[in-house]
Amino acid sequence: MAKKKVTLENINKKLDVLTRKINKIGEQETTELKEEKQELEELKKLEDIEKKIKERVEPHPLKKITYHDIAKGALGAFIGIVAHYTVIYGIHIAEELTVTRATLLFVLSYILGGVFLYATGFRKVSAKMLWFLPIRLTTLYLISIFMSVAVLYLFFPDFLQHFFWEGYKQVAAVTLTALIGACTADLIGKE
Repeated sequence: MAKKKVTLENINKKLDVLTRKINKIGEQETTELKEEKQELEELKKLEDIEKKIKERVEPHPLKKITYHDIAKGALGAFIGIVAHYTVIYGIHIAEELTVTRATLLFVLSYILGGVFLYATGFRKVSAKMLWFLPIRLTTLYLISIFMSVAVLYLFFPDFLQHFFWEGYKQVAAVTLTALIGACTADLIGKE
């Protein structure tokens, strides 16, 4: 066999062939990278769609009130009133309150409960679900008032035998701590 002569022309031809092959491989890789990038973008779009579907299908835990929520609120209100014997301190404060100030305490309790719920739980929900905040707040507020009356009666059995306005002031004095306890317990375990 005759050896091919290594010439500059032969080397250039081989270099041209190799360059074309390298360019073809580069083009194929670029095409594959573009396809992979498109697939990743499509996958991201599908994940976003899946997330939106889950949000629409699954009920938000703050958007409903169950017996479990009422029980947690009642327990939280009870702990809020009884902790550090707030109820006894509330009785002493009530002696100094006027009916007007007691009424303002009821209003202030409701407002602070709303701020508390919004800041800790409802701030993270979409604007279209904010309509539910007053419903949930009112439920917890009524539970707090009920628990305030129950705890006052438990600690002071003659509580209901007092003059109405005395009892009114006593309930006003402990409702705020009851509502904060109820709101705290209500938000435990929520997303």
